[in-house]
Amino acid sequence: MLDDSLSATSSYDSLRDAESQRLIFAGFMGTGKSTVGQICARRLGYEFIDLDTEIEREAGLSIPQIFDRHSESFFRALESRLIERILKPGRTRIVLATGGGAVKDPNNRQRLLNAGTVICLTASPETIIKRAAGTDRPLLQDADVKGRVEKLMRERATAYRALHYHIDTSRLSPEEVAERVLRIYSAEQVRVTVRIPNHAAYDIVIGDGLIEHLGFTVAGKGWASPVGIVTDSNVGWTYGNRVRSALGLTGTGSFIHTMQAGEENKTLRTVEDIYGSFATHNFERSSVALALGGGVVGDTAGFAAATFMRGVALVQVPTTLLSMVDSSIGGKTGVDAPFGKNMIGAFKQPDLVVMDLSVLRSLPPVQLSAGMAEVIKSAIIDGGVFWDEIQDIRQRNTESRMQGQDNKAKTTGSAWMLDRGLLGLIVRSIDLKRRVVEEDPFEQGRRALLNLGHTFGHGLEAWSNYQILHGQAVGLGMMCAANLSCAMGLCDRNMVEQLRELLVSAGLPTRLAQLNAPLRNADIDAIWHIMQNDKKKRGGRLRFILIRKPGDLVITSEVDESEAKRAIATIA
Repeated sequence: MLDDSLSATSSYDSLRDAESQRLIFAGFMGTGKSTVGQICARRLGYEFIDLDTEIEREAGLSIPQIFDRHSESFFRALESRLIERILKPGRTRIVLATGGGAVKDPNNRQRLLNAGTVICLTASPETIIKRAAGTDRPLLQDADVKGRVEKLMRERATAYRALHYHIDTSRLSPEEVAERVLRIYSAEQVRVTVRIPNHAAYDIVIGDGLIEHLGFTVAGKGWASPVGIVTDSNVGWTYGNRVRSALGLTGTGSFIHTMQAGEENKTLRTVEDIYGSFATHNFERSSVALALGGGVVGDTAGFAAATFMRGVALVQVPTTLLSMVDSSIGGKTGVDAPFGKNMIGAFKQPDLVVMDLSVLRSLPPVQLSAGMAEVIKSAIIDGGVFWDEIQDIRQRNTESRMQGQDNKAKTTGSAWMLDRGLLGLIVRSIDLKRRVVEEDPFEQGRRALLNLGHTFGHGLEAWSNYQILHGQAVGLGMMCAANLSCAMGLCDRNMVEQLRELLVSAGLPTRLAQLNAPLRNADIDAIWHIMQNDKKKRGGRLRFILIRKPGDLVITSEVDESEAKRAIATIA
């Protein structure tokens, strides 16, 4: 389980990086940006900045005078300069209320999105007209005010869709809106943007309690209702209705499709059932599938989203540590077949990934340990600071256990999961995968390094009829790879021992005997036979990821059968 310190924050920004301590309001005129912004600034103890006020101060003229004496283009140029000045590096702990058209300019929009949490306030045309009555707004000087408002809203819709959260203020008081905004701001801790060539960028949002705000995350994106929530029989009863309720807060309709839990259900038959639910609920090309669950759900729902009507939008909401740091990122989706794991699939980048760390508290220790296998894998691939940090955390928690200071850790065998450093390890793992995926989205080169431990691991999974968890299999596969690397002279025995100690400290097995899975010669032959169906083969030969040292790995096909079998034998 997670340390309570990861959830019980003493202030709204206690876990927030200094450069992201900015709360930004955007949206159409008359939606309450300045009023709500001032309330939030007081609650946070931040400085409040109204962009239009700053523009008037800079120009020495009122907004109507600027439009009258100059032009809208003059106003927009001044607006852009001030946004850049206000959001300069180092200026943090601010609440900024922008003008209604500030985000139309792509450069402004990107600068705001990069600078902090951006809340788009919305309201109905009737509400906006009522609030704007008696004010001197240059863009509403039209005989047909409602027509003018609707036209401007259509023109700005695409720009508003890119913003992080959307809250309709039509029926809420400013205090009610501010409370919702502050809850969202408190929940979000880290946001990572993935930029894939020839594909729209998408965000990975990490925080505590984010599921409760999914409606505000999904609303305003232009996706058709209802949202198709795909989950499984383990996760659905815990989180399915919570997600539906969260979506319902914004008037977003949804339905739940529940597949049977377990790797054995990651099949084309299950995908066909999902298609049926999509069709029954009148899915269209602008619809969105929301994958709520672990890696099996993410892979299966992702493949269904990639192929139904040749592709609908996909939101990944992973509920296991393993799916957070691995399968929900990067766009690999697929299902298993009798002839191999993940042999039928497609690359389908998600449109959004939402990681709510609070769900990890409900996971049993064995599932948390399984997820740590992928974190350890990432640390080996990245090396450097990441490797040093994970070793430091392991060492601190080992010392704590030896001193008897952590009774929970002694019973679970996974001490560092109680350490506040877990959030940092998750973020480092995600950032590694982001960098690799951006460089090699379709696994034509360096992305193959992410398969460290997987060639052996997939064979072990299938050999055990999936009784060995994926994370456990990856850990055992890394031990095989490390022992093989050592046998081939690529690394020394110290590297193998460091890996073993990390796996043990995370509560992961390093030998099959620990899982009551005896390994005979016939079993080694069976595992090797299964490995031959690995989809990552090139030229009919398996590709192995081997280790020289952390941060220095080798992709090779120069491993013969006898060497590979000896490596498998080392984990008996």
